[in-house]
Amino acid sequence: MVPRMRFAAVHSGRLLLTVLCGAIGCKHRPPAPPGTAGSATDGATTTIDGGPRTVAAPPRQAAARPHGPVEKWARWPMPNVRLAGLPNPHSYDTQIPGVVVDRVTGLMWQRNLPEKFFTFPNAERQCDGLTLAGHHDWRLPSRIELVSLLDTTRIQPSIDMAAFPNTPIDWFWTSSLAADNPSAAWYVYFYFGYPKTDDMTNSFSVRCVRSTQAPPTLAARYDIQAKEVLDSATGLHWQRAAAPKALPFEGARAYCSHLRLGAKKTWRVPTLVELLTLIDESAAAPMIDRTAFPDTPGEPFWSSSTFANGAELAWYVRFDQGNGLYGRLIEPFRVRCVQ
Repeated sequence: MVPRMRFAAVHSGRLLLTVLCGAIGCKHRPPAPPGTAGSATDGATTTIDGGPRTVAAPPRQAAARPHGPVEKWARWPMPNVRLAGLPNPHSYDTQIPGVVVDRVTGLMWQRNLPEKFFTFPNAERQCDGLTLAGHHDWRLPSRIELVSLLDTTRIQPSIDMAAFPNTPIDWFWTSSLAADNPSAAWYVYFYFGYPKTDDMTNSFSVRCVRSTQAPPTLAARYDIQAKEVLDSATGLHWQRAAAPKALPFEGARAYCSHLRLGAKKTWRVPTLVELLTLIDESAAAPMIDRTAFPDTPGEPFWSSSTFANGAELAWYVRFDQGNGLYGRLIEPFRVRCVQ
């Protein structure tokens, strides 16, 4: 077991530890901070980015307030980074003080964060009790909602810093529970930019969200055809059967660019966030809808998102665990094309 430690960067002339295991092809989650895994007591102080952060004491119990539905699936087009050829580029409205409205998803986000860490139960209570911008229906975001904020063209943190300034390079809780462990929940790590699960006793950051509109009513999530699948909410068309063999990164891109299914000729490798919309949080490996995508192997699948928009590493999604990681471009992984 790798010892847990808080990652940090160089700030205000103070040298703090920075580790980038991706540069050597490391595939494991960077070690977590001291003061997590239940070792920090409520009210204790730890450090990130060179500044003190407090582990929050449990807030006072209050009556639960109603808030919008929490969705396991993306019920809106998945926002992408602003790169050529990608649909639904990130677009944020910051005119209302203290909040950010995502013009693509319709979600409203808390802009300024508390200088505290929260265990999972306390994170839920923190958002349920939040009053901000005249609204009282704030909640902890789901895995896919928080994933929608990822900006894979940058790290430290992997988020639009104009819309979300002062975002710590930290783990952020989501409301999504782990299917294989009743004591764990999903988080998104904004140092590099990926989702994974961890024990609920750990103390992480929190960014609350609320829905500004009711999700669309859909007869079914997927429109399943013989060779392709339409995600009715995101609008993405997916290749139903994955490529027959694992390919290196450039091989995966060539495979998708030459794919012909019916009249559609513009297939591509999906971005990291698009690929993460296929994860079924309630399923065992492979973590995907097996009716829509039969015979999917529980293996890594390439995304088109390179690490920090570089040329040496790229992101993939593991369908045995549901998390995103990064690997060297020469490694052979599966691919499922999209348009």
